[in-house]
Amino acid sequence: MVDRSWLHVVEKYDKIRPIREKAGQDFLSGKRPYMIFQTCPGNIWRDNSTPEESFAGNIAVIEDSLAVPSDDLPVLEPWFGTGVYANMFGCPYVWRNGEAPATHYRYHVLEEIEGIRKPDWTQSEIAQLVLETIRYFKSKTGDAIPIILTDTQSASDTATLILDATETFIGCITEPESMMNFMRCINSLILEFSSAQRDIIGDAFLSPGHIMLSNKGFTGISLSDDNLAVASPAIAREFNLPLNDEIGRAWGGVAIHSCGKWTHMMPLLKEYCPSCICIDSAYDHDIDPNPNTPEEMRDALAGTGIYSHLRMTGDTSKMLEIVKRALHPDLKLIIHPKWVDLATAEKNYYELEALLSDFYGTKD
Repeated sequence: MVDRSWLHVVEKYDKIRPIREKAGQDFLSGKRPYMIFQTCPGNIWRDNSTPEESFAGNIAVIEDSLAVPSDDLPVLEPWFGTGVYANMFGCPYVWRNGEAPATHYRYHVLEEIEGIRKPDWTQSEIAQLVLETIRYFKSKTGDAIPIILTDTQSASDTATLILDATETFIGCITEPESMMNFMRCINSLILEFSSAQRDIIGDAFLSPGHIMLSNKGFTGISLSDDNLAVASPAIAREFNLPLNDEIGRAWGGVAIHSCGKWTHMMPLLKEYCPSCICIDSAYDHDIDPNPNTPEEMRDALAGTGIYSHLRMTGDTSKMLEIVKRALHPDLKLIIHPKWVDLATAEKNYYELEALLSDFYGTKD
């Protein structure tokens, strides 16, 4: 018997899709310069290691999220950890029950990557798993539910998964030419493999992708660069941001995520990564042990055209206070409260809509 237990999710999706797509269009046009991004938790980002497991986890989260008041358009994501590009360099994957897969670095000292050449990504087990999963998604839902790229880690992040992180950071100072060659190999793989994914996804493709609110008409590619929180500004100006910009220029923009506190890097974005279209960052201890300061983000991005995703607590009163500190008439915001329960999500959406529509003057 053919399993069609998920078809009712597609039917629900068809009904809500035009509403949420309109929210995206209003955001892009400036008619409603904010969005509210609420999703349910799930087991997508754990130990799913087959296309079937990934699809089941994705569909469960999508079904739950369709019942949550949100401007988000839920998507299918072929997520298999952060080491997809590291695996292309021969780094082994370690699967642990109930946990996200880990990646073990292959090289221990800087000398081992001198003269390194770009590997053939078609020989990577995890790369093939990603493509196989996209094909499986398409076989199930066609273009009915959008599909995004796998979790794309930046050249800097990936370098610290391939080569011991200490050696990577030291190498940026002592052997900048070798490190740039290494990271450009990674960037080249990102460009090639991202295009391969998009070709298979076809008309179901949606941007920017992982962790970012994605919607019809949105552009660019999501890039996770957690090393922005720990690198020096000098290293970011020489490596992280120009390399990220290279990806952004090829993809019509780059949407940058970093864990941790990286507001000290945000003033550099306009000059050193001009293709940056948006960022994602955390703003309280419920989300990150080293959160960002809303005012610092606001002052760095207001008037730049870069819009900002703010991840934060789901506690209503605390959430509203954080948002108030981030508000600026020349800054578009996407507010992403932490999931608590459906009743809280309904309350948070109502409270946020009232606050934001009043500030931006978009009340009917």
